[in-house]
Formats: sequence, C-alpha cells, structure tokens
Amino acid sequence: MSFKDRSGHIDSMHKVTLEVKGETQMMNLSEKLKAGGISHKLWMEQSENIPTCIATKPYPKSQVSTFFKKLKLCK
Repeated sequence: MSFKDRSGHIDSMHKVTLEVKGETQMMNLSEKLKAGGISHKLWMEQSENIPTCIATKPYPKSQVSTFFKKLKLCK
C-alpha cells in the first residue's frame, strides 16, 4: 500500500510525540533523517522562523526506530 493509499487511514495510524532538548537537537535530527533517506517535514514557527516539530511519513517502526531511540516520550 502506498503512502497516498494510506492517507485516508491517518486517524487509525500509530502516532508518537517525542521530546527534544532544543533547537540544535531538532536540527541535528532533521539532518540525520535526511541523510538516512527518511521523508520528513521540519515545521517552522512563523514569523520567528523557529523549528517547532518534525513529522515523518508513515514508516514501519523497524525503519525509523534507530533515529528516535534516544528521545523520550513527551508528557
């Protein structure tokens, strides 16, 4: 099933919110995801142009867990 096919099922997909310690860690994570070929979006708060979150397209956990294993769940 392609990502386009899955988009209608977004509400039933597993979502996780993880915490980073600041802008530097978020930017480093974005670069690692890019280097690893993981499609993602770095959200920038406007008009301050501050990175606020990263969202990946749906991937199997086995494909992305190494990028996120050191991050804690956001509470």
